[in-house]
Amino acid sequence: MPIDPCQRTSYLDTVLAGIRLRSLSTRGRLLVSGPDSTRFLHGMVTNDIERLAPGQGCRAVLLTVKGKMIAELAVYHCGDDGFLLEMEGNTSQEVLATMERHLIMDDVVIRPAGDGMDQLGVYGEGAAAALEAAIPGLDVASLPPYFHKVASGIRVARTPELGVAGFHLFASPDALGELQGRLRAAGAEELPEEEAEVLRIEAGRPRYGLDMDQERLPIEANLDDAVSFTKGCYLGQEVIARVTARGHVNRRLMGLRFPGSSAPPPRGTPLWHESRPGKAGTVMSGVCSPRFGPIALGYVHRTLWQPGTELRVCGPQGEPEAEAIVCALPFSESTSQGS
Repeated sequence: MPIDPCQRTSYLDTVLAGIRLRSLSTRGRLLVSGPDSTRFLHGMVTNDIERLAPGQGCRAVLLTVKGKMIAELAVYHCGDDGFLLEMEGNTSQEVLATMERHLIMDDVVIRPAGDGMDQLGVYGEGAAAALEAAIPGLDVASLPPYFHKVASGIRVARTPELGVAGFHLFASPDALGELQGRLRAAGAEELPEEEAEVLRIEAGRPRYGLDMDQERLPIEANLDDAVSFTKGCYLGQEVIARVTARGHVNRRLMGLRFPGSSAPPPRGTPLWHESRPGKAGTVMSGVCSPRFGPIALGYVHRTLWQPGTELRVCGPQGEPEAEAIVCALPFSESTSQGS
């Protein structure tokens, strides 16, 4: 049974001390292959694809020519098989269409991974040891984020998505079904989406479609690790270079704490400050955290994003109501002091 997310208990010991399983079947997955695939992808996305060796990976963003986000991607270099791209499921068609529009003379094939590939998330302090015991020849305990290995036909990639030890597994539905049976026999339990959402927001990880969209720049959403500031041209680079040269963005994703509330305000609620009435920021995803109480991710104006700044939640008529305190991300034990 999932825990009550508003119950203030120390839940990490019970939720993630062992092994937790999460179906990721709805994720989008594309395969990019062909002799020109490295050069093509390098010119399409924000990160440095040419530096990746087989077995390595990175976070990246696909932009419009105006620098707005189409999708956040995890890019996995699969050697002679090309690249596996992972993304939110509802963005995969637009990613495919955008990349196909830019195929000119490139010897590249882009296609959905199809029914032959499914995806599973495995999390918890015992995840690495359990996977190594269940998959012969696998060694993943020391993998950096987005690096991956293949054993027994299963690709296992380290993921930082929930701020805890975790892996994304890619294989046929039959292979993953058999593996889940072995992991459950070893004590693995399901990770409900409600608990995964608490962990995601505590970790300060924005989700495309909820916390970022085509109205946001990747550096506004704290995706600096998805952007190479030294590589050559890519789709939307001019906008990113212009903002970088200016030295700042006007808004940035921050943590928000609501100490006097029983729940975070709805997504899209504006924030108020006397210096910028009704324009101080906007609340995005929120949860009741067992560790930190009501919290949310939100975009805050650059003049107000110092941790500890006190804002107010705007009511239905724009009037300031409940208190909101700006916090650094990820949320931590110092969150209670607003820093």
